[in-house]
Amino acid sequence: MRPLNAPVSLEFIKTDPRLSDMALVKLSRLSVQPVTDAEWDIILSLAGER
Repeated sequence: MRPLNAPVSLEFIKTDPRLSDMALVKLSRLSVQPVTDAEWDIILSLAGER
């Protein structure tokens, strides 16, 4: 694990239609939730990691 190059805010995640089914977007008040490989790839892309 390492920090991302750029933070990806919750608001940014919520506005990306590719992440609309993500548990973080659909359910409230989650401190820990599953993230699929596809979702993680999108988040890395949003952070400028790919």
